[in-house]
Order: sequence, then C-alpha cells, then structure tokens
Amino acid sequence: MNAQTQISGEPLYRQIGAFLTEHGLWPSPENYALVHAHCSGEDSPLSTAIQAATGDGLRLSQSDIDRIATAHGGGAQPGAVGAEALASARRQMDDFAAMVETSRAEAQSYGRDLEAGVAELEQDGGAATLAAITKAMIERTKAAERQLTAARDEARALRVKLAEAGEEARRDALTNLPNRRAFEEKLEDLAREGAPVSIAICDIDHFKRVNDTYGHGVGDRVLRLVADILDQHCGEHMVARLGGEEFVVLFEGLAPGEAARHLDAARAYLAAKHLKVRETDSPLGTISFSAGIAAGADALGRADALLYEAKHGGRNQVRCEP
Repeated sequence: MNAQTQISGEPLYRQIGAFLTEHGLWPSPENYALVHAHCSGEDSPLSTAIQAATGDGLRLSQSDIDRIATAHGGGAQPGAVGAEALASARRQMDDFAAMVETSRAEAQSYGRDLEAGVAELEQDGGAATLAAITKAMIERTKAAERQLTAARDEARALRVKLAEAGEEARRDALTNLPNRRAFEEKLEDLAREGAPVSIAICDIDHFKRVNDTYGHGVGDRVLRLVADILDQHCGEHMVARLGGEEFVVLFEGLAPGEAARHLDAARAYLAAKHLKVRETDSPLGTISFSAGIAAGADALGRADALLYEAKHGGRNQVRCEP
C-alpha cells in the first residue's frame, strides 16, 4: 500500500476522521476533500497551507478552512464532486423505487388472481390438492408483497435522507446560511430565467484583527452575528456565505439603489451594537462591514470592484451603481 492510501500504518479514512474530530470540523464534502488532500500526502499548495496553519499545534476553525480553500482553489472541485455523486445516487434510488413499486403491484395483482382461482375450485367441490397448493402459493405471494412494500418504504426513506444530504452540502456549517455552491446554482437559475437581480458582496471590516486579537472562537461568533443580521434585514432575498468573512446577497427584482437601502439598514444596525467578549466581558469594539452592489452583466465582478472602493473609501459603507 503506497503513501497515497495509507500513512504511518493507519488507513487514510481514519486519519481524515481523526483530523476532522480533532479540529471540530463538520464532515461536509468540501471539508473532507480538503483534509483528504492534506492526509494523503499530496504535495500541493493547499496541503502546505494546512500544514503551516497546524504546525504549531493550533486548532483549525471553519473560517481557516474556508480561507485556505478560497486562497488555493480547493472549494469548487470537492463541491462539484459531491453534487455529482448526490445526483447519481438520487437517480439510482429513483430507478430502484420505481422497480420495487412495479414489482409490488404485479405481486398484488397476481395474488388476487390466485385467490379468485381458489374460490372457483372450492365452489366446484373438487381438486382439493390443487386448491391446497394454490393456497400455499398465495401465502408466499403475500409474503413477497410484504417484503416489497417494506423495500419500497425503505427506498422512500432513503430518498428523504438523500434530499437532506443534498441540502446539507449546500449549507455553510458555521452560519447555517447557503454556501457558495448554493449561491452559484441560484444565480445560474435566475440567469436562465432572465430575472432581474442585484448582487451585493459584503466583507467584514478588519476581521483578521478580530481573529488575531481575540482568537478564532470570537471570530466565529462575529461571523454568525453578521450572518444573522444580514439574513434578518434582507427578508426573503438569498443571503449566502462565500467563504471567510465574505457574504453575498441576491436581491431578486430590486434595482441596486433599492437593494442598498436594505443592506445599509443592516450595516447601521451592526455598527451601532456594543459588543463584548463573552469570556472576559471586555469591549470588542465596533464591528462593521463594507459592501458593493451591482446589477446586469458581470454584476458579481462590478459589485466586487465597488466593495474595493468602499474599503478604500473608509470602510463601514455601502457603494452601489446608480
């Protein structure tokens, strides 16, 4: 067995599981793929970044993993593989469920036909042996029907679990918001429909300083707070976490100026909060975000450029197209 499948005598899947458990990471398809690259001994920038982040015995947070994935391109490919595998599993399960349902219906019909034949034989008063054999066949048919019914119910339960797994694969484990993959799928759907949409990119100001000063535990709580505030103020519009300290909002049917009013209300609400570090009760200081909003062709790129302007224009502000 080579180094790609086993290291230090321990199966690779056990190493991956131990790593995820040690660092308190959710075993999502994205996280599993990133840790697989690290534990399998792959010589890549992504693996090197993980090694550097854990070299001093430090525990990785989900934001660290997201940052590494974003910096080294490790987030898109695992997600695509996970989505393809789920789609294939769904197709197989649907085919299996259809086969089971057809077999169950045929068995049920066959049983009814046999029962009708037995009734006719018994009315004639003869062929007792044939009737007995037929009754035994009926019992076997009913038993097979019960088994097929149980298999059908199990297939339905598995389809539900697959649907839940698909939903989890599109959720950010830390904030419970839709993740980058869910955002990209939604954006593609809207583009196909030709639906008008404004896109906002939001980035927490000085987030690295929060992590460096107070630790990743406090940083994670800040991420969850910002996610909740954006979600509350943006109503039915999709709020997703792109990765790290960056979020995106899809404002369906709103022009950039109207979308900016929603987003600026969230920004002002967050900036006015007086936050404290839970463990020490010391002031955390002002937490704010900057944002850029654009619509139309290449809205994502232009929203990112406007975010850049907001950052260099003093932060804690929303810039949008006219």
